[in-house]
Amino acid sequence: MNSDHLLTAFFTHIFPLETPFANRQQYGAVILWPIFSTLALIAGLFSIVSPFLYAQPAIPLLASAVMTITFTGGAWMVRRGAVYTGTGLVCGVLWFVITVTALFSGGVRSSAVLHYVLVVLLTGIGFGRYGASGAALVSSATMLGLWLLELTGWLPQTTQLLETSLVYTILIAVILLLTGIIIFIVDAQLSAALRQSRQEATERKRAEQWLRQALLAARAGAWEWDAQARTIRWSPENYPLLAIEPTREKLTFRTWLARIHPDDQATVRAAVDRAISNIQELTVDFRVILPDGTIRWLRGIGQPVVDAQGVLQGMYGLQIDITAQKTIETELQRSQLYYRGLVEDMPALICRFLADGTLTFVNDRYCQTFQRSREELIGFNFYELIPPERRAQVAADIRQLTPEQPTMEHEHEVLQPDGTIGWQHWINRLLLDDNGVPIEYQALGIDVTERKKAEIERERLLNELTARNTELEQFAYTVSHDLKSPLITIKGFASYIQRDLEAGNLERIPADLQRIIAAADRMYQLLEDLLNLSRAGRKLSQPSRIGLGLLISEAAASVSSRLAERNVYLNLPPNLPEIYGDRTRLREVFQNLIDNAAKFMGDQPSPQIWIEARPADQPGFVLVSVRDNGIGIEPRHAQRIFGLFERLNMQIEGTGIGLALARRIVEAHGGKIWVESEGLGKGATFYLTLPQPPVSE
Repeated sequence: MNSDHLLTAFFTHIFPLETPFANRQQYGAVILWPIFSTLALIAGLFSIVSPFLYAQPAIPLLASAVMTITFTGGAWMVRRGAVYTGTGLVCGVLWFVITVTALFSGGVRSSAVLHYVLVVLLTGIGFGRYGASGAALVSSATMLGLWLLELTGWLPQTTQLLETSLVYTILIAVILLLTGIIIFIVDAQLSAALRQSRQEATERKRAEQWLRQALLAARAGAWEWDAQARTIRWSPENYPLLAIEPTREKLTFRTWLARIHPDDQATVRAAVDRAISNIQELTVDFRVILPDGTIRWLRGIGQPVVDAQGVLQGMYGLQIDITAQKTIETELQRSQLYYRGLVEDMPALICRFLADGTLTFVNDRYCQTFQRSREELIGFNFYELIPPERRAQVAADIRQLTPEQPTMEHEHEVLQPDGTIGWQHWINRLLLDDNGVPIEYQALGIDVTERKKAEIERERLLNELTARNTELEQFAYTVSHDLKSPLITIKGFASYIQRDLEAGNLERIPADLQRIIAAADRMYQLLEDLLNLSRAGRKLSQPSRIGLGLLISEAAASVSSRLAERNVYLNLPPNLPEIYGDRTRLREVFQNLIDNAAKFMGDQPSPQIWIEARPADQPGFVLVSVRDNGIGIEPRHAQRIFGLFERLNMQIEGTGIGLALARRIVEAHGGKIWVESEGLGKGATFYLTLPQPPVSE
């Protein structure tokens, strides 16, 4: 097959062209329908004029009526595609009517036998040359039979159905007219088909030229494999692809296979065998080695061709030069490897994500930080790695990125794999395409948890230092005042004793000495409380699990004399929870709170203290309340009573350090303490939060 024919075959596979006679049935339908319609009309007219042409018109009239119906039915059948059925019906009935008419109208001398010409013509149109030959043989045999019947005397020598010269002439003219009409219709249809075929040939040639130009532009060549002949035909465009000179060497399967790189031959053979055995499309990329040693990449594609029964008849397709594409892919892979190596080796978290937070890329450090695989993270929304209360702010920060301001830095908390809160510092960049349209975001981050913890601890220490400096100023002022008072007392009564001794007056000396001793005891208590206060900010022992009920019982035992003196009843429920901390310091807290409640009962006839505990709003803490029905306090003094040396009632003994000490111990355990009261005479409730034992304890 030359190149033009190969291109035509390949093109018609891709763009099948409609023709007026795609097959014999279509050919017959196009030609026979107008012929049968015309013959039905003429047969109908003949049935009308038959009474005027024959002395005994019954048989011709019946024959023409039968043929009118037959031609009409045949036209209806071929119009609907049943060409063979319609043609067989018409030709069979027509032969039968002609033969019967000839038997009763003179045998071979009857003009009816001339209608066998119509049978041959119609059979040839409907069934082809073999049908026409068969119809001619049958008609000739029938005429021979009629002659033998007439020769042996089986047919009458004369009959009233024999036509007159006029009738005979008219019938011959009708037969000639019908023959001319049939030939005219056939010629008209064939001429139309020829014109369309020429037009299609011109269009096909133009399409072949376009296809060849397209193949040249695409650096591709067409091929076609015939499964029956087991041959492959190649278009000329394949020769330059393989650097083969057409005048010196012919392209065959062997020469084509010899050009394929040895490392790719097994792959190509396997792909071809798979496409043939499974009757499926062929797609395979392979390398060819040109005579000068150059490596060229080709892509072979093929489409199987099957018959109506699904049997493979062949395959057609293209082989395309994809060397440029492969070069780009190789460079792209090299760039990706370089980029991935740079990204993976960098000691930072790197990710890319869409506007809704869906991750599209993460590096190994990102996976290690959150202890998740790359498969788990790709498609995951990174906002779920941020505490819920911070997600809206982080999203708002990222939305600020624009083509005009494509980068920004921020820090935010993250949920670490162990459930704790960490901190990360991120540099976010908005990625744009060549047209400046946003595509996605890229972010580079580092873990700054330790730095943040140091900053928070530094801030806490600064605040604590500020508070202690303030407290120290207050302490210095108060101590200078409160310690002066017993010293002045001691000095004053010492001078009295000195004068009394000089005067020999010894009666007042014992009383003065008692006042000096009381002042010294007060000074000792002040110094002891101050020492405890200075130690309260430090935990003196390793924290441990502490039963709250037992701890309160120990604290109550240490102030039992005070409770008994005031007849105070302590309500302590069973099954109190456990807490976690320094047992000694926490016992001091409850000792101070219980002693303080007992001292400020006033004249309550039935003094009571209630202690309760429940989970605090702050996770990991217990809320403990110490409630009494004593004298209460005014709400405006709720903060003042926790100050150093603050005493609301100077008539009641105390140094004013107990509640300050309790607050410092509670805060050293990470908790809080406060008081609530509805006012004087309404009692007071002290609340404090203390840590629960950790889960690992």
